Amino acid sequence: MMQEKEKSAINKAKWVEVDLEAIEHNYRQIRQKIAPEVKLLGVVKADAYGHGAVEVSRLLSAAGVDMLGVTTVEEGRALREAGIRTPILVFGAFLPEEAFLFAEFNLTATVASPEAVEWLKKAAAETRTIIKVQLKVETGLGRFGIWPREVVTVAQEIGAVPGLQLEGVYSHLATAMWRNNRYALKQFRIFQQVCAELEQAGIKGLVRHIANSAVLLKLPEMHLDMVRVGTLLYGQAPVPSLQKGLALKEAWRFKVKVIYIKKLPAGHSVGYGRTFRAKRPTTIAILPVGFTDGVQVEPVLKPAGFSDFVKGAVKLLLRYLGRTKFEAPVRFPKGTGRIIGKVGMQLTMVDITGLEGIEVGTAAILPARRTVVNPCIPKVYLHEKQGAEQVAAVGTS
Repeated sequence: MMQEKEKSAINKAKWVEVDLEAIEHNYRQIRQKIAPEVKLLGVVKADAYGHGAVEVSRLLSAAGVDMLGVTTVEEGRALREAGIRTPILVFGAFLPEEAFLFAEFNLTATVASPEAVEWLKKAAAETRTIIKVQLKVETGLGRFGIWPREVVTVAQEIGAVPGLQLEGVYSHLATAMWRNNRYALKQFRIFQQVCAELEQAGIKGLVRHIANSAVLLKLPEMHLDMVRVGTLLYGQAPVPSLQKGLALKEAWRFKVKVIYIKKLPAGHSVGYGRTFRAKRPTTIAILPVGFTDGVQVEPVLKPAGFSDFVKGAVKLLLRYLGRTKFEAPVRFPKGTGRIIGKVGMQLTMVDITGLEGIEVGTAAILPARRTVVNPCIPKVYLHEKQGAEQVAAVGTS
């Protein structure tokens, strides 16, 4: 029987549903794409891409994932405090004062600079523990990483510190999702050369990894000793064309209940700035969410090329001209509506003209970028095997 706090979460006007069975299914699908001896690192940074880092980490740990990946020490700390015991690699650089946390919470540190070795050396000595580390190599992303010519020297410095244990070496691809693999292959050659130089220097047995979700699917020669998987776990392919042969399941739904319905005459405007004007009698549903909840909050990115720029400009122009099919779809039980007008801070208007069965309290599935949805919105964890109404856990993150 459902507990009272679980009923309360579903009775709220907005919540995020996370299908843990779907994530486990995706994990199994990914395992089939790699050799048995290749390790799998599940990326749970950014609250597991909005799915709930603690709950997803528990699921992946039970399923047998070899390692978890986060960006910050605090993300790793939160998992340890929740009882997660699976090895955790912290991808990001860290401040000197954070070094001791790797020892306290048994986290694997990324060494991306010679200075980081000194900070970790001091932390290991003061805590009298062994801190596990991995080397990050700069092969072309232009972010964190040691220059290839310095890797062997830094690895030797780590090896000379009794309190540090070097267990792996990795790099990060910049264009793995591109159809043209030229730059990714160039980065891979640099990384392979660095790994060979480490071997020649007598530094052997390191776990080597460079493959992300895109590379896992299209460049199996880059699997090496471990692959790092994020987007695929959560039911999304980095590029739609790469999803062939992989039956991924969607694991995340942002659900919102209708709080008001209004019928407008032709010519009436909707929302601030009157950016939408009804060309015909229009029925709208009002949802109690807005940009403070992450609705229509998208990053402004530089187009990857001229064709991307043109596509974006054309889409924006058509939206300006009122072509509602280019507005975000909102799925109701018996049809699809479209967001109209400017999204407010806490309210969103949806055109539901012609749709049946919608009333106050009807739940809709709203499109939103998972990683920017307000973390205060409760998450409801479902298990398909027990039926869609069975709630496994409820929480906020």
